[in-house]
Amino acid sequence: MASSATIAPVSNGRPEWVDTVVSRGLALLTAFGVALLAGSVICLFYGESPFAVYGAIVSFAFQDPTSFGSVLALATPLIFSALAVSVCFKAGLFNIGVEGQYLVAMVTATAAALYLDFLPGILLLIAVLAAAGLGGMAYAAVPAVLKVKTGAHEVVTTIMMNGIAVSLVAWALNGPLRYSQLPEGQNSDLRSDVFSKNALVPDLGHHFGVGVEAELSWLFPLAILAAVLVWFLIRRMRLGFEARAVGSSAGSAQVGGISIGEVQIKLFLISGLLAGMVGMQQLLVERGALVQNYEALLGFTGIAVAFLAQNNPIGIIFAAVLWSILTRGETAVQLDTSLPREFVIILQGMLIFSVVVVYQISQRRLARRELQREAAAEAVSAVATPDNAPSTAGER
Repeated sequence: MASSATIAPVSNGRPEWVDTVVSRGLALLTAFGVALLAGSVICLFYGESPFAVYGAIVSFAFQDPTSFGSVLALATPLIFSALAVSVCFKAGLFNIGVEGQYLVAMVTATAAALYLDFLPGILLLIAVLAAAGLGGMAYAAVPAVLKVKTGAHEVVTTIMMNGIAVSLVAWALNGPLRYSQLPEGQNSDLRSDVFSKNALVPDLGHHFGVGVEAELSWLFPLAILAAVLVWFLIRRMRLGFEARAVGSSAGSAQVGGISIGEVQIKLFLISGLLAGMVGMQQLLVERGALVQNYEALLGFTGIAVAFLAQNNPIGIIFAAVLWSILTRGETAVQLDTSLPREFVIILQGMLIFSVVVVYQISQRRLARRELQREAAAEAVSAVATPDNAPSTAGER
């Protein structure tokens, strides 16, 4: 009598998505632990208690609603900046030009605020935000077209265009956007005229007991909405699938019928649109005008936040908040400890380094598990449907 053997697949009894979530969660906690341990060594070297230092940083961010509102206000431009970077990363593109794109967007938004001030109510604010988005898209389109048509590397072209954007802002402040009437009590630094109230983003914090000095505006929920939309784009829309395919293997994507150039241009335009929102916090909430001493380097900080979140749009929200807590904690470190403010910068760098390394280890571990599952499934299939079934002819 013939007997059959059954091979059970190698399985831990958990769905694949559970393994992914658990593995990435443990990787995140491990990365945080490594960064905090490295920071603790520095604290001890200066004779400070790590618990006291970390406690001062956290308490300074959460001591009252206004303090936490300030953290969220700091996180707002970082969310937009990191999203702009991550969109291109999905297709293997490195848009290092977010810095220049948001500077150009500030110029176009200022022009709209000053020359379209006849628009009533919220229409002026909508026009200003639209001008910012279009300015960022237009400036991002240049390296995109150069990439597709000439093969010029986007890192080189965007870095060069960052410098051009700085000069463009200086030209605008010396020329068409230079103030015509200096507000009373203001100095004579280069700046534009002050915007009308309708061009400014309304305050959000007072609805939640946050003081107006925190400068928490409706741009923060707009940033949250942008993160959700980017997640939906990447995970649920055709363009997102094509972007991930191009990022994984451009050659295979092209063989599969995907137009690589078209995908790259679309992603650069979306990235430019998001980059256009980066400067709106300081332009339409904090300053109410385009000034010479604008806040720079937000585009480069967005790269760090995107790395910290591993380019996950939802993770970028939390990464930006964490980065803002540490940034605001620089003041606490200076006031309550003997550590220099550079301690926070070192801690941020260690955090990025540990997250990148630990996540790479986690990804390889998940890939090995997936290969084991596939091998076990193929073994089960081979036993269940053998190629050569035994013959029963002549058996008695």
